[in-house]
Amino acid sequence: MRIIAAILILFTLAACNKPDPNPELKDPIYSDLQTKLGAATAAVEAEKKKLEGFEKDLETVVPQTGQIKYAQKRVFESQALIVKLEQEKAYLELKIEQRKKEAAISYHKAFAKKEEWPNPKEYASYQAEEKLRTAKRTWDVKSRMKEAGVSFGPSAAGGEGKEGGGEGGKAEGGEKKEGHGE
Repeated sequence: MRIIAAILILFTLAACNKPDPNPELKDPIYSDLQTKLGAATAAVEAEKKKLEGFEKDLETVVPQTGQIKYAQKRVFESQALIVKLEQEKAYLELKIEQRKKEAAISYHKAFAKKEEWPNPKEYASYQAEEKLRTAKRTWDVKSRMKEAGVSFGPSAAGGEGKEGGGEGGKAEGGEKKEGHGE
């Protein structure tokens, strides 16, 4: 009886160590791409509805009033945006398939070596890349100073309530500048 119990315990422990048939479901990068694909699909559908409204507006526009240019412009811009969103959707679909294959390969390698999967360093790298990809590409001193924790206001600007602490119309010694005609 003890031999049978030992064999059953051995089989249950051995059965618990099987590779996952769908490792991509545990992959945070894969799930993030899936979320982005859902958002892109929703954006395409929303823009198509807007386009229908713009096309109806174009049909009802009164001729020779100048409104037709603006209606056509809205239709063309909407069509261009739909093309762009559909390209983004197709890109995400391809990226998801690629990530699914990469996840399976890396999972099986990690499973064979009995390592942790998914690799937290890989996900941290992905998050850093996404942060840089979505960052603003314009230089704005005010927003950078706010991010750094520097405040603007009367106390930080020399008591005058201006940014930069400028004196605004005063000369070096604190006396007012005099004009030529005075």
